[in-house]
Amino acid sequence: MLSQNYDGLVSEGVLLAPERFCPIPPARDRARWSAVPEALAHKWIRFADEHGDFAWPALPASAYAAFKREGDLLAYLNLHMERRSILGAYVLAECLEGRGRFLDRIMDGIFAVCEETTWVVPHHNAHIRHNDKESLPADADREVELASSGTGALLAWTWFLLGDRLNEISVRIGERIRHEVGVRLVQPYLERDDYWWMGFAKAAHVNNWNPWCNNNMLQVFLLLEEDAGTRNRGVRKIMRSLDEFLKRYPPDGCCEEGPMYWGASGGGLFQCLDLLYLASDGAIDPFGDPLVRDIGRFIYKVHIDGSYFVDFADGDAKVAVGGAAAGFGRRIGDARLENLGRSAKPAEPPLRSWFFAYPPLAEMFEREAGAASRDAASGTAASHLREAWLPHSQVMTARETEGTAEGLFLAAKGGTNFEPHNHNDVGNFIVYADGLPVLIDLGTENYKAQTFSPERYELWYLKSSYHNLPTVGGLVQQAGEAYRAARVSCSLTDEAAELALDIAGAYPAAARLEAWRRACRLVRGAAARVEIEDAYVFGAVPASLEYSLMSPCRPDVSEPGRIGLPYAEGKRLAVAYDAAALDVRSEEIFLEDSRLQGNWGERVYRVVLTEKQPALRGERVLSMAIER
Repeated sequence: MLSQNYDGLVSEGVLLAPERFCPIPPARDRARWSAVPEALAHKWIRFADEHGDFAWPALPASAYAAFKREGDLLAYLNLHMERRSILGAYVLAECLEGRGRFLDRIMDGIFAVCEETTWVVPHHNAHIRHNDKESLPADADREVELASSGTGALLAWTWFLLGDRLNEISVRIGERIRHEVGVRLVQPYLERDDYWWMGFAKAAHVNNWNPWCNNNMLQVFLLLEEDAGTRNRGVRKIMRSLDEFLKRYPPDGCCEEGPMYWGASGGGLFQCLDLLYLASDGAIDPFGDPLVRDIGRFIYKVHIDGSYFVDFADGDAKVAVGGAAAGFGRRIGDARLENLGRSAKPAEPPLRSWFFAYPPLAEMFEREAGAASRDAASGTAASHLREAWLPHSQVMTARETEGTAEGLFLAAKGGTNFEPHNHNDVGNFIVYADGLPVLIDLGTENYKAQTFSPERYELWYLKSSYHNLPTVGGLVQQAGEAYRAARVSCSLTDEAAELALDIAGAYPAAARLEAWRRACRLVRGAAARVEIEDAYVFGAVPASLEYSLMSPCRPDVSEPGRIGLPYAEGKRLAVAYDAAALDVRSEEIFLEDSRLQGNWGERVYRVVLTEKQPALRGERVLSMAIER
C-alpha cells in the first residue's frame, strides 16, 4: 500500500528538508514549550529532579550473562532501561524548563549510552542465540531490534530538540551521536533484509516488532540523517517493511497480541504514518485506508472502562493509550477514538520499562494540534461501545448499555492456540461489573527466558486450567495452530450478545472430546445477566471434569448453588450453578510478581467447580448477575 502509492513521491523528493521538518518544536521555541499544560510539565521536571543524582549505573558483563546462565532477563534489562529513562526525562525536563540545569547530565547520559559495548539487550541478541556457548556481546553485535532502535530514536530526539544547546558545549556531542547511530543502526538497517521482523522473507512471522522497530528507525532517518539520499533510502525501505506488516495484519483490525501491544503495533503504525504525513507536508496520507482505520478503532472496541482493557494473551489489563489514540482518531476523523485518547490518564515517567520519547512529546502538543477537532468531538462518549465483533480473530465484546460502564461487561474469544503472545485460552471469557474486574484473564508475569523458550507453556498462568475454561481428566488445552475453535458464530441484537463455538479441538486427543459447545452470552434488560452454557460429548467417560473461574475478588462459596464475588463496597456478582451436580472449592493464589500485582494486587482466587459424576454427555449453565 505505502510503497505502491508513495514510493515515487519519496524518490522525487517529497520529504521536507531536515531544517523544515518540525513535528515537535525544538527547545529554543520557548513560547510553544511554555504553553505545555502545567501538570504535564511539572510531572517530568519533578521526576528529573528526583533522579538528579543518577550515577549512570554500570552494565556489568555478569548481568548480561545472567540471561544465558540463569534465565534472568531483568538483571541487565532494568539497568539498560534505567539509563534511557533517566536520559529521556532529563531531555524533556530541559525542554520544558529551558534553564540549562540538565544539560551536563544529558551530556553524561549521551556518552554513557554511546560507550556501551552493545545497544542490543541479551534476549534480543541473535548473534548469541546462534552460538549456544556464548553469553556475552561483542562490539560487532549491531542488530536492529526493539532496544537498539529505541536507543537510536532517543538520541535522535535528544539532538533534534537540544542540538544547538549541546553544540555550545561541544561539537563532539553531535559527532558522537551521528557516528554511533550510523554504525550501529543506519548501516545495518539499509544493508540487511534478513531481520525477521522486516517481513521480507515469505514465511516470516510479523508482529509488533515491525512497526516498533520501523517507528524508531523512521525517527532516526527523519530527525538525524543529514544525507538526503540515505534519508530517502531509509524511508522507502521502512514503507516496504510496513507494507509487509499490513499484509499480514488481521483484516478485522484486531491486535491479536492484546490491547497492551496495540501501543506498539497499532499505535506504532500510527506514529509511523503520522511522521510520514508530517514529513511530506500531507502528501503521504494513508489514513483513508479501511484496514488502517480499523486498526485504530480496535482499541475502543476492547475498552472496558478507565484504564481497563480486554487482556487476552500476554497483555496487561491496565493500559495507557494516550496520545496515540487521540492522534489516530484525529487523523481518521473518529471522535470516539480521539476522545478515548484524550480521556486516558497520562502515562507516568518510566524507570524500569521501555522509554519512548515520541509519545510523551506528542502528548504535550496533541491538545494544541487537535484543538479544532476537540470541539467537534466533545459531545461524544469517550468509548464505552455497546458491542463489537472481530470475525477473523473471533473476539466479541459487549456491555449492557452503550456509553456507560455501569452494569455488566462480557468479552469472549475463539481463535487458535497459535496467536502472537498466545495463551492456551480458546473459549475463554472475562466479566466486569460497573467497570471493575470480576472474572479475569490473569495475563502474564514479567518476562524471563522461559517465556520465550520451548518450556513456555509450563508456566502456570499460560495454562487453560488458570483461565475460565474446563479441564478434562486432568488434561488442559494444547499449544499450536491445530488447537482451535470450530463452528464459531456471533449474534448481536438489542436483547443479547452471544459468541458460540466448539472448543473440543483445543484439547488433546487423549481427552476423548467429540464436541464441546460453549455459548458466552450477555442478556440485556431488567434481568441483565451473563450466561455461560456448555454442552459436551465424550468418546469415553472422563476420570474427572472441572471448570475454573479466575477472580481478583474473594469468593464466598458458603451458599450451595451460589458463588458471591464482591467487587466493590456493597456490590457483588452472584454466580449461580447446579449444586446437585457440582462441587465447589476456592483456592487463594498469592502473587509475588510485580507485573501481576500491578494488575490485580497481592492475590487472586481460583474457583473450581467439579462434576460429581462425570458422564459421556452433559450440559451446564453458569448464570451471573449483579447484586446491589
